[in-house]
Amino acid sequence: MDIREQIVEDQIEKLNLNLGLNDVNKAFQIFGHSLFIDNSVHSYDDNDDVDGGQDKQIDNITVEQKDGEGIIYITQAKNESSFSSNSLIQIRNGLNWVFNKKRADIDTLTNIKFRDKIKECKDLISLIGPSNIELKIAYITNALSTNISDECLQEIKSIREQFDNDTFSKFSFEMIGAIEIVDRLNAQEKKNKKIHADIQIKYDTNSPSLIKYHSHGLKGIICTTTAKEIARIVNEDEKGFVFDLNVRKYLGNLGTVNKDIKETCSDEDTSYLFWFLNNGVTIVCDKVDPVTDPDNPHLKIENLQIVNGCQTSSSLAIAQKEGILQEDTTVILKVFETSDLELVDKVVLTTNNQNKITNRNLRANDKIQRDLERAFSIHSYFYERKPRQFQDKDSSKIIPNELAATAYLAIALKRPSDARSRKYKIWSDYYDSIFKNIHVETFIVNHLIKQRVIKYISNSGLKESTDDLKRYIAKNGQFHIARMTSFIFRKSDKWNDVDLLKNQLSQLESDLNHINEHVQTGFDAIITVLNENDTLKVDLNNTLKSSSFDNLLSAELHKKYSA
Repeated sequence: MDIREQIVEDQIEKLNLNLGLNDVNKAFQIFGHSLFIDNSVHSYDDNDDVDGGQDKQIDNITVEQKDGEGIIYITQAKNESSFSSNSLIQIRNGLNWVFNKKRADIDTLTNIKFRDKIKECKDLISLIGPSNIELKIAYITNALSTNISDECLQEIKSIREQFDNDTFSKFSFEMIGAIEIVDRLNAQEKKNKKIHADIQIKYDTNSPSLIKYHSHGLKGIICTTTAKEIARIVNEDEKGFVFDLNVRKYLGNLGTVNKDIKETCSDEDTSYLFWFLNNGVTIVCDKVDPVTDPDNPHLKIENLQIVNGCQTSSSLAIAQKEGILQEDTTVILKVFETSDLELVDKVVLTTNNQNKITNRNLRANDKIQRDLERAFSIHSYFYERKPRQFQDKDSSKIIPNELAATAYLAIALKRPSDARSRKYKIWSDYYDSIFKNIHVETFIVNHLIKQRVIKYISNSGLKESTDDLKRYIAKNGQFHIARMTSFIFRKSDKWNDVDLLKNQLSQLESDLNHINEHVQTGFDAIITVLNENDTLKVDLNNTLKSSSFDNLLSAELHKKYSA
């Protein structure tokens, strides 16, 4: 067994124990899909799991929508030491079921989870159009991608020929094995290490080639360096410590921006334009001293971090490794000397705009997010600001910030429709309302109630109900159910009584099962409201996105369940 295969196997065994699954194959499925969509295993959504009979070799489907654009992730993850051409044939057949079968054919599937997910994909395609949707597919095993057979390569080509045909905005099909898994894990590790460097710069005593700026105790320098200097810094830092404060990892050649960066810096006809076409690299550090010796001009930098320009720096580093980086490629370099973490946060927030990036990533290092991490720890919980931040901790005590925020939005702010359909707003429109001046106990209570709803619904059989209305609400209305459950349990929408919150938190931590009856009552209440308003059942997807439906549920709660 290759060392990387062993690393993955060990990782899966630990995850299996940590999640209490007693099933390494399921652990691998959860691990593989979460890694592919760049999410925490603790944020894994059971509703995306379509594994079972008639799954057509598809394990997970995740559908994301934001601002008129969407991404559909589809994975098959097998805990095996090989890639199978037969599995690829079946995956292609599965993709045909998802995208090319008529609804009448789909209704014949006995796998209800798969059937419902296919309909969710079709609904998204009908709503925003395929040209606004990115389709990302992966076949994941613990095999070595260096050993892919010719038969597999033929099947991969067939899949790409069939689906990479300009129907969708983007299409990708990846074979992910032990090598790629370990590469991704290494890239996602967050470690602390101080990096010091001397960076050679372009300096001319006869022209203003170096700008120094001082204000209120802060120091800033803007200058020009060679692309090879930036590439050297990155390539010498094999573990990627220099990007610890960056809000995302290198995106590879999947985006057009990084492809253009590499092409520009490696083409002798365009490399001289790089300085003009690229936004440059931004560094924060503990100390920077410019040495303006005309024979050896350089910046002496202590504890540097590249906070903007990860894509530029990594692309240049790769070009250098490949021996194609042109000598005349130069880069704008901005260096800020500060120990003020709030300023660092602002630099990260305002400079990361060259590639698309989630607001969640931008907020990861906010002071308020770090403060919440400390506040959660007081109650022995781990507040996960970034995916995979607490790999070896008790999974029942890990609360990803996005899960905490969406639960709060649905329950405390009474907006389950937004929590379900517009969660991206928690990092923009609703950020202050959710995260500022809130008792940490409120977050934990909301999260525990939401998690209990997920557990109860999964164990109750409601998601496999033959009643289409009940099954749809069980799968897609869990934020709405959580909203109802919380009010029925607490008899109130007020969250300012800290002593009461601590008491309720204690109740939930001692025994979550005692709110099961409230979950069922809340679920039944939603079904009642829908049955009393037939127009709401015509398009359940839009109903669950509607703030007017949120208001109907609130009215029902206050009418029947208030103290």
